[in-house]
Amino acid sequence: MSAPTVHHLAWWNGRLVPRAEVKISPDDAGFRFGDGLFETLRVDLGVAQDIEAHLDRLFASLPRIALELPDDRDALEQAIAEIAADAPRPCARLRLTVTRGTANEGPTRLIEAFPYTPPDSADGLTVVLVPEIRIDSRGPLAGLKSLSYQANRLAHARAIAVGADEAILLNERGELCEGSRSNLALRLDGKWLTPPLRSGCLPGTVRRRLLERGEIEEGDLTVEDLDHAEEIELMNSLWGGVAGRRIE
Repeated sequence: MSAPTVHHLAWWNGRLVPRAEVKISPDDAGFRFGDGLFETLRVDLGVAQDIEAHLDRLFASLPRIALELPDDRDALEQAIAEIAADAPRPCARLRLTVTRGTANEGPTRLIEAFPYTPPDSADGLTVVLVPEIRIDSRGPLAGLKSLSYQANRLAHARAIAVGADEAILLNERGELCEGSRSNLALRLDGKWLTPPLRSGCLPGTVRRRLLERGEIEEGDLTVEDLDHAEEIELMNSLWGGVAGRRIE
């Protein structure tokens, strides 16, 4: 019997290296200040999903934080494909991280892949409203997949603490915004609605695809809408679209 394949490659600052060789400086702005962006892609049987949509979002976000990468889009696309081909099978989670790096070395770019097991969503994922942690729709990070991710992590931890899988967050106006790790859609009177970008939500890749297909529409949503929703759907690049079941 042949030995199992070990998946350990990373793409780091323009070259493929064993993951063990990746060294992030303690002066890196991503480490020190959360100054950077990331993208998470699903990989199935060595093929990364929705690369174009993820790179669209990344390159639209970079000017907002005044970060310019030395790599062009084609180089990153090729790097993602190479790491995906080496990723664990059948399913993996691929992460592209870019930071402002250091004054001497410039931006840090890192692509890695990890084993991933999709959640058992046959009965849906449970969700709970976490109203005390809010998204600032007018803030500089609204709509960015930012490394400054502490609020989302805190909200998710609070959901887990009460036995839920995901937290639903409001914005500063009390409107429904998004999940701590997902976009949100509600079925109301037979129509699927998702919060608009002005709510402060992330422009998710699955959300984008469903909007383009006309399967969901944008619309302002309230807590009362959540109370009366016929169905709840959660969307992210790893889950796709899964049903949500609210708990108190």
